[in-house]
Amino acid sequence: MNARSRLAEIEARVRPSGNRVHTLRELDELFRSGEVPDPLPAGFQRGTFIATSIWGPVDRAFRRIGDAWMPWLGKSFDATTSTGINVLKTNARRPMKLVWPSLRPNPAGNGRLEAFPFRNRIGTGEVDADLKVYKIEYDFAANPSFVIRRVLDEVVQIDDGLLLGKILYRVGSVYHPIGFFSLEQPG
Repeated sequence: MNARSRLAEIEARVRPSGNRVHTLRELDELFRSGEVPDPLPAGFQRGTFIATSIWGPVDRAFRRIGDAWMPWLGKSFDATTSTGINVLKTNARRPMKLVWPSLRPNPAGNGRLEAFPFRNRIGTGEVDADLKVYKIEYDFAANPSFVIRRVLDEVVQIDDGLLLGKILYRVGSVYHPIGFFSLEQPG
């Protein structure tokens, strides 16, 4: 089974009624089987939120919310500057304003907003120290200090044009895995 089919099958089982521990282990194994993207991502990459890996009840709540309303559409990368930005639906504006009152997302046309810029680099995984990953870093002044600056996404390529991301959250100086997402070139 190729990585794309395996990811789709795992994603279907990540529902609250599925075997959470086994499914998260499979996602982690699939992530660890990946490599630094080649070529590095450029332009818009359509995103799919797969699962959180925080704690069973919290994961179920996030899954229900995500099934009802998922404003995140993906990420847009500028390979020449090693930067990028998250792309969201415009209906994310009000909830973002409640959480981050000073945040000013940029209109991106076609019912989209851009928010939460990032910087990219190849490096060693924070949790998977034996793995080279493509890091998506948010810890700089352009992002809100509440939550966002503590997030670090690490991405690997698991199939042609298909990236699997692990979401990490920093507590003190230690990163903890809290979820998974995928990115794919539209088209």
